Amino acid sequence: MKVIAIVGYKRSGKTRLAVMLIRSLRERGYKVASAKHVHHADFSIDQPGKDSWKHSEAGANPNIIISPREVAIIWRDRSINSIEDLLSLTRGEVDFLILEGFYSLVKEYERALKIVLIKKVEEAVGLKGDVIASFEDTNLSGILKLPEQYPQLLDIILTA
Repeated sequence: MKVIAIVGYKRSGKTRLAVMLIRSLRERGYKVASAKHVHHADFSIDQPGKDSWKHSEAGANPNIIISPREVAIIWRDRSINSIEDLLSLTRGEVDFLILEGFYSLVKEYERALKIVLIKKVEEAVGLKGDVIASFEDTNLSGILKLPEQYPQLLDIILTA
């Protein structure tokens, strides 16, 4: 499985690029998983008052919600502390794992291809990555201009 990590500051286009990559890889027949880091400590996919929330409040952990089209597993008081923790969730199931965010986890994980998205040149100094790209006009060589140079970025990913 190839791990592609998209990192960058707020509003740099991380989600936009993640969606582009997921769609392109799926169109080529690859199985793709994604994970998005949410910084808000109070975020929960489980909503108060719903039956699944009542199960969790009663002590179910994990709480597994199954519909005809989806399966969700909610673990309370559990966190992902390494890329290996993330990989264990999808190992053997997918060809690519697209990560949005998670910079603190991926900066030392050498097996991930790290794409740093910047809005201005100064942002590239604070983040380490294998590829630097931008949806803005930076006018610097070595920085892929998206979406125009997206095919080159996709080639880098497929041959990495």
